[in-house]
Amino acid sequence: MPWICFTADFDFRPSRRLALAYRAGTTLLVPTATADAAEAAGAGRRIPKPKDDPHERP
Repeated sequence: MPWICFTADFDFRPSRRLALAYRAGTTLLVPTATADAAEAAGAGRRIPKPKDDPHERP
């Protein structure tokens, strides 16, 4: 699962009945399929893991 920085609003549809909305300016750990689709649409770019990840255990 890669880290991605969204540069534009992006809606990812993993199925016909579900849409996941990502806002421009957010940096998240997302599934590879989401990262691939966002990059192909020009709505995001992969980045290295942030140093100050708030989800990381101490």
